[in-house]
Amino acid sequence: MRLASILLTTAIFIATPPPGTAQEAGEDGLADEAITGALPRPAFPAESDPYAPLGIRSGGFVLYPSLTGTIGYLGNTAGVGGGTGSAYGAVTSRFEMRSDWAEHEATLTFESGYRSYFDGVTADDPTLSIDASGRIDLNDDWSAALRGGYGFETQGIADPDFPAGVDRPPGVHTLAASTAVEGGNGVAVVALEGRLHRTMYEDGTSGGVEVDQDDRTNTVLAARLRLGYQATASLVPFVEGDVSRRLYDQTVDNDGLMRSGFGYAYRAGLAVDRGPILAGEVAVGYATATFDDPLLAALSALTFDGSLVWSPSVLTTVTLAGATTLNPSADPASSGSIVVDGAVDVAYAWRRNVTVEGSAGVRHERFQGTGQVDTGYRAGVGATWRANRWLRLAGVYAHEWLVSTVPGRGYQTDSVRVELTAQR
Repeated sequence: MRLASILLTTAIFIATPPPGTAQEAGEDGLADEAITGALPRPAFPAESDPYAPLGIRSGGFVLYPSLTGTIGYLGNTAGVGGGTGSAYGAVTSRFEMRSDWAEHEATLTFESGYRSYFDGVTADDPTLSIDASGRIDLNDDWSAALRGGYGFETQGIADPDFPAGVDRPPGVHTLAASTAVEGGNGVAVVALEGRLHRTMYEDGTSGGVEVDQDDRTNTVLAARLRLGYQATASLVPFVEGDVSRRLYDQTVDNDGLMRSGFGYAYRAGLAVDRGPILAGEVAVGYATATFDDPLLAALSALTFDGSLVWSPSVLTTVTLAGATTLNPSADPASSGSIVVDGAVDVAYAWRRNVTVEGSAGVRHERFQGTGQVDTGYRAGVGATWRANRWLRLAGVYAHEWLVSTVPGRGYQTDSVRVELTAQR
């Protein structure tokens, strides 16, 4: 009850309009935000949306705070065969600061969440993320982008590399930074990017005994070059190359293997920008990951990556997404897995302030060396009602199932949740 009172008081404070502010009326535009974590889609100008948050202006920036309270039920909290269900409550706070400048751009986003399960068995799930990004307009044709961030989450029990026997899921910290320059000269389009990504694993405990995971901590250094051709005002065919080096803090892991290595990826694709009707890109290519230890076999796969947002009408938006990734492993019998993801999302603006949505997805993961193959499926429906600029209510139902070659790992489960968001 005390937690509920705190949430309600905070929500009322955020949702109360500033003195002298009235909700604007308008007949143009529709919802410019998706429900329940949908992929980005073309947004209508905020001025045309009477339900968009106004934010709080501070100098050359606009601040957008929000607080979301969630009540839900997961039929399988572990995400593995034999898992049990539990109701849960969650609180997510978000603070975004965006620049409002004629040139250049800067954004800072802070988000923290805490999920607590009511079964008294499943461990609580805290999350934290901080992201800062900026764009510097060098001239009319060239710009530079900078980005840095930090994230924290706990390891999922369904992760094949989850340390056996630990009392509570250990934490995982990530640091990421990137810099890119992109632009064009005539019909030529060029993008050059450098990236750094560091993942740090906390040790676990099992009955008071430390479970060491220091050998999993690693840093990835990567560079990407894209060359494109402006065939038309809306079509850009391109080729792209990506090279990376993964370095583990411990040269030899706890199983005596050297898992550091190189990664290479080559793609050819097409970028399209015919917004708001169609926007995005698709690419096909080949990716491979090699390892310093000759006992670890290389990972390689044909790849398909892309995201397309299609709006056949002003009321309907269809988002298609696909990705192929190579994931390293801590299993001494495997060098890693090849993951293929695909998803489709359909959103329909039933009213100016009511959006209904259906989504489906599939994830296929094949592990090198062990013969394990996992295929997961997901289908769900949801709706969002935006009462005004300051309050939003969303509900989601989803059904998931996993088919695995490992006996006892497969499962089916249902989940439902209701979210109330207060924002300024």
